[in-house]
Amino acid sequence: MKRLALTLLTLALMILLLGKSASRLAESITLCSIGLALVLVERILVAIRRRVSSGVGFVACIRAVQRLPMASCPGRQTGVRRRVCDSATVVLSRSDARAMVQYHAAPHFTSGRRALVHLRRTALHEVLLAHDACTDQRVIIKRTLPGAPVHDLRREAGMLFWLEWARMPIAAPRYIAYEERDGRSTLTMSYIDGQTIEELAGAGHLALSTLVRLLAKTCMALDALHRAGYVHQDIKPANLILDHSGTLVVIDWGSARRYDLPYDLRSITCTPEFASPEQLRGMVLPGNDLYAIGKTLAALVPAPPPALAHVIARATGPFAHRYATGADLAQALLAAQ
Repeated sequence: MKRLALTLLTLALMILLLGKSASRLAESITLCSIGLALVLVERILVAIRRRVSSGVGFVACIRAVQRLPMASCPGRQTGVRRRVCDSATVVLSRSDARAMVQYHAAPHFTSGRRALVHLRRTALHEVLLAHDACTDQRVIIKRTLPGAPVHDLRREAGMLFWLEWARMPIAAPRYIAYEERDGRSTLTMSYIDGQTIEELAGAGHLALSTLVRLLAKTCMALDALHRAGYVHQDIKPANLILDHSGTLVVIDWGSARRYDLPYDLRSITCTPEFASPEQLRGMVLPGNDLYAIGKTLAALVPAPPPALAHVIARATGPFAHRYATGADLAQALLAAQ
């Protein structure tokens, strides 16, 4: 449009310079008017586009909030068998996302959900498989035991919500609802139909080449998570589920942290057998997840081939010699096949 306006203005100037009659003067004035009108229209359109783009963040926030009251009857669910389980175009602070989860999700747990079976019980939580009458699908319900702190489950709810909102390229359970009532917190998430790689490897149903490829993909997904500022902090065979579509899903996000914030060391949770020495000292680092990937491989492959053994040794070795990023570890795993 700008080119057309400049062309018309040029033509008008030429007619004005070359023409001597009054009719040609009138033509030049008409062409000038059209050109100026086009320039004005273009400026109006630019202003409108800027105003619309500045309102996108607000609209996205409102839409996210509006989705939460409907979470008790989601239209689609992805799929844990026996387990519980910032590339976005707009910027919403992670604290705002967590606040939306904690506030708006509260009324939407009990209605229409019937517990089917208790899956497991830990010192802090119980995990149930339930049936959602609204969607006629199975869901996972994870809730704190009486007297147990609620912050880990609250963090897990916020992380699951944020992962979906930010469209992070890492497979995780879908957030459905969260509530705090009578001193207990309850998180409802999608059921993942599959088995952990711990179960599959133990039964001899997971080929080494398949395992290595799956963990390499997970390393790439963790790399994106780390670049967004977060660390999972509890990668282990029992928290990696292979669903029926062949996707490796990462579960149990209650230990996840931002790695650029200070924390009370007593609040850091992990599985000691898969935690790096730095993590055991309370440090939140992207390398904690990569160390845990190495420990996961070591646990599942007691006698690895030499090339894979070298990758495992470097991933779990001294801090200065470990892989710098998830992408580096993924590349090394694929080369070691």
